[in-house]
Amino acid sequence: MSKIVVYTAITNAKDVPRSDIQVLSGYNKFASPVMNAKIYKVLPHKFLDYDISIWVDGNIFLNVPAEKLVDEWLGEADMAVFEHYHRRDLSWEAMMLNSTFKHRTPWVIDEVNRQIKHYEKIGMPAKEEVVMGGMLIRRNIPIVNQFNEAWWAEICRWSQRDQLSFPIVKRQFPNLKLNIIKGSIKSHPYLKYQDHAHYNT
Repeated sequence: MSKIVVYTAITNAKDVPRSDIQVLSGYNKFASPVMNAKIYKVLPHKFLDYDISIWVDGNIFLNVPAEKLVDEWLGEADMAVFEHYHRRDLSWEAMMLNSTFKHRTPWVIDEVNRQIKHYEKIGMPAKEEVVMGGMLIRRNIPIVNQFNEAWWAEICRWSQRDQLSFPIVKRQFPNLKLNIIKGSIKSHPYLKYQDHAHYNT
C-alpha cells in the first residue's frame, strides 16, 4: 500500500493551526516567510517520507479520505493539479495580478511583467493554460522530483507566484503524466475552501 502524506506549511502568524494534516515549519533561510513555506510546497521530496504527497494550502480542508483523491484524481498519472477556476491563461493571470498588486506592491508587478515577457521571448504563448496551485498530488518518483527542482529554480529566479512558472516547467517535461482536475477548487464537494482574509488567489 502506498504511503500517502497530506501536508501544508506555516507561512506566518496569521495561519490557522492545523491538526488534521502534517504541518511543516521552521525553514528560515529566506527573508520572505512566503518563500520559507513555499520550499516545503514545491520540494516535498526534500522533507518528507512518502510514496504520494498531497499539498494543500492552509485554507483547504479534505472532506473525503486522501485515498479517494489519489484514486480519482491521480489515478495512474505522476501528478494531479486543479485547473484555475477563472484564470484560463498566462495573459489573464498577469492582468489579474496587475489589478491586485499594482497599488500595494508595485515591485511585484514589475517582476511579474518581466517574467511574462521573458516567457513570451522564449516562445511560450500567452494563452498557455494556468493551474491552481492550492492542491498538488504527486508521486515520489524521479521525473516528478526533477520537475519539482526545476520549478523551484524558476520560482527563485522570478516571481514567487508559482502559478506563473508552472506552465513553462511543464513544457520541459513532456513525459510527465499530468492530470488536470476539472472544476473549481473552491466549490468541489471533496474539499472545503476558506477564502484568505488578505488576498484573492
